[in-house]
Amino acid sequence: MAALSLVCKDCNMQLKSTEEVQAHAEATGHANFEESTEAVLNLVCQECGKPCRSETEKQMHTQRNPGHDVFVDKTNEATAVSYAGTAAAGHGSEGDVKMEDADAPKERVTDKVNKEIMEQLKDMGFPELRAERGLWLTGNSNLEAAVTWLADHSEDADIDEPLMVAPEGPKLSKEEKQAALDAKLEKLRKEKAKADKEMERVQEINRIASMKEMTEARAKLKEQEEKIAQEKRKREKEQDARDRERVRAELAKDKAERLAKAGIKPEEAAAAKPVDPYKPRRIELGSRLRDLIAAHRNDPTQPNPASKAIETSGKYVDNICKNPTEEKFRSINLENAAFQRLVGGKKGGLELMKALGFAEEGGKLTLPELDAKWLEVARAELESAGKKMTFY
Repeated sequence: MAALSLVCKDCNMQLKSTEEVQAHAEATGHANFEESTEAVLNLVCQECGKPCRSETEKQMHTQRNPGHDVFVDKTNEATAVSYAGTAAAGHGSEGDVKMEDADAPKERVTDKVNKEIMEQLKDMGFPELRAERGLWLTGNSNLEAAVTWLADHSEDADIDEPLMVAPEGPKLSKEEKQAALDAKLEKLRKEKAKADKEMERVQEINRIASMKEMTEARAKLKEQEEKIAQEKRKREKEQDARDRERVRAELAKDKAERLAKAGIKPEEAAAAKPVDPYKPRRIELGSRLRDLIAAHRNDPTQPNPASKAIETSGKYVDNICKNPTEEKFRSINLENAAFQRLVGGKKGGLELMKALGFAEEGGKLTLPELDAKWLEVARAELESAGKKMTFY
């Protein structure tokens, strides 16, 4: 979460900007600041104009000043903040900034706190260690500020421990104080920049991972859709086969009834029926035609690609029948754009041409044998399939 304020770790005072930090450092000598996610309030008492920086401070002000219960929220306004009464005893009136060493010897603040305010806090019921800590960390000069701090920090883990501070050190010049403050603020800026960069890195990693998951999910969905489509085509093909078998059975039944009415036995009719020399080729051609029609059954293109391929194949056969001596009609260039667009490039198109008798050789489709009767049979099958299409 982005920082909303800066907090002085020496007295826990919240500050809204680096300008306030600098002013606070000059007034108190404090130099230990950190970023905070807690917003700094600016609730101004309408009666006396006192600014309160928290709800607790506002409540304490109202309790101590009956009638001062109307406050104006000026948190978002750029108003000057008073630092009067926040200078700690022993820090000096000029607010010398001290750089504390964690390993340096420390001493208790008992002899440094304001005795008069300390007694008032104890009379109010605050334990000595708590009163000592609250008074020192709020500037050692304001009873109300100490009470507010103690109310806000009553649950702190170290609230009942003696407050130890480093002994007074040498005073720093104004330039040294400014340099120390600038170094601290620069450190905070670098830490924030580092944290922001790390957050950007983590966000980028999460974005890449999310994109990868989304891509995998889309691929899986596409695979499932293709599987469903394949199963649907398989069911349709099986249904077509059942329908054809049913029609054949009905035709056979009808034929048997007609023969019975004519007094002809089925075996006599079969013996009298001439043998069809083209039956195997006609069956193969019919199978290829049905495959072509099924492959483009759901194609929304108009006219249907299967219908157009059958029509074009019929024209090739018709040209050969009309010009049996012309070799050019018996040869088709496989790279011909019109052939590829209408027949060769369609699923099942090339197989249909081979079922008609064409053979693939040297980049071309050629008709090696000219069987006029077969071409007539093939042309009739093509016309029938073109008319019936899905019912063929």
